[in-house]
Amino acid sequence: SCHGPKVQQGGLRLDSRAAILEGGANGPSADLKAPEKSLLVTAVKHIDRVMPPGRKLPDRQIAALEKWVK
Repeated sequence: SCHGPKVQQGGLRLDSRAAILEGGANGPSADLKAPEKSLLVTAVKHIDRVMPPGRKLPDRQIAALEKWVK
């Protein structure tokens, strides 16, 4: 609902590989050379950004996302 075809907060879409690699206002969401440093991964880990806002995903979901980026 925040990064899809209708709404792109921060200019970011997360509904296709191309969009994830292109990224938004802060650059590419996925770093294929260093997946663990990807903005998408660090945001869901609440390291330098908070995504989703208001709550942190369960560890197993974060691990699945990090594996998917890799």
